[in-house]
Amino acid sequence: MGTDKTTVKSYDDYAVRWAERMRSGANIAHTYLEKPAMYKKIPNLKGKNVLCIGCGTGEECEKLKKMGAKNVVGIDISEGLINYAEKSYPHLEFYVMDMENISFKGKVFDFIYSSLTMHYVKDWRKTLKGVYRVLSNEGSFLFSTHHPVKWGSKVKRDKDKNSFLMGYVKYVSGACDTFGDYQNTRKITDVWFNEFKVSYYHRPLSAIIKDILGSNFSIVDFLEPKPILGVKKL
Repeated sequence: MGTDKTTVKSYDDYAVRWAERMRSGANIAHTYLEKPAMYKKIPNLKGKNVLCIGCGTGEECEKLKKMGAKNVVGIDISEGLINYAEKSYPHLEFYVMDMENISFKGKVFDFIYSSLTMHYVKDWRKTLKGVYRVLSNEGSFLFSTHHPVKWGSKVKRDKDKNSFLMGYVKYVSGACDTFGDYQNTRKITDVWFNEFKVSYYHRPLSAIIKDILGSNFSIVDFLEPKPILGVKKL
């Protein structure tokens, strides 16, 4: 099952504003948490062929190129995002491509990078096996995804606040209210930035690990990062 069609359309329609958010640093979770953690884990890219899965409007492809990569290829299922990426970074390669159906032939990439993309697909093994197929024997795959504790929670969004609740309240009477659903893989429909309709999949950590190990990969590192100190200035 591929990325939800409504989600793809949202990214198509939001491409310009998405690029503005990414390039301005307005997305706090990206700027102060996820991106710094990912960039620290990138190996030496000098002379390497690199694939960026879910490349969006291309900012990270440009980052990977500046880190010494010989060649950087970005793929995304959103035509709108790819069109914007091609205009912004014409010296890089971009293709509209579903990450569940990677069409490159042979083990052509030395390093594969994917930032906050895997949670858009239900079937991880199909995607992971496709990644493994095009990755060189000595290559590595670095990816980030939604943390299952937060995104498995019950989400409530209001104009002035968002809440993510996980756990339960047990009353003296014996009744119990539960919040969230951690154990079950399930599709979640949400609205980001008060206007951006999106669907993604929650998966417990055990399911994530099982699918990675079941797709010929070995886990060599795992990180739950803390925000960088710069976030304190906000």
